[in-house]
Amino acid sequence: MRYTKSQNKVAFFLLAVFSMLLVSSCAPMGSSSENVPPMDNLPALSNFVGEYHDIELPTDMKYDHKKSLAVRTDSFTGGVFYFSGKVQRDSLRNFILSSMQKNNWKRAGEVSYDSVLMAFTKPNKSCTVVLDEGFGGSFGSTYAAIYVAEDVAAGSGHN
Repeated sequence: MRYTKSQNKVAFFLLAVFSMLLVSSCAPMGSSSENVPPMDNLPALSNFVGEYHDIELPTDMKYDHKKSLAVRTDSFTGGVFYFSGKVQRDSLRNFILSSMQKNNWKRAGEVSYDSVLMAFTKPNKSCTVVLDEGFGGSFGSTYAAIYVAEDVAAGSGHN
């Protein structure tokens, strides 16, 4: 069985958490000079798309600022955000479906062909994700284009 880079990171993360729990259970009880929870020092498993904290991608996906475009007016925010990384397309698809559901997006539809297109909605917001595999199939890079539109005026009641 072949594991992706992101699956290996998740396995490492779970092993690290288990190890910390095991070590902390053997530590003597009492007050510690450091009151920092052990989870604060772990690397992030996801990052946000632009300033949209309800749209997440794995940290393996890197933002392409040269291709991306953000738009902000008094009544509208949105843009097209491009990412690429060494993540299998189907694994990335599953990650996005899970995180969008967790962040209360409603799945409007999905179409799979050479690419995967997924559409999501929220009140006054829409998000379309297009996933493509680059040269080399699952051994190459995967590309994500994320189209976001938010009607700010409708959300604030000033429409």
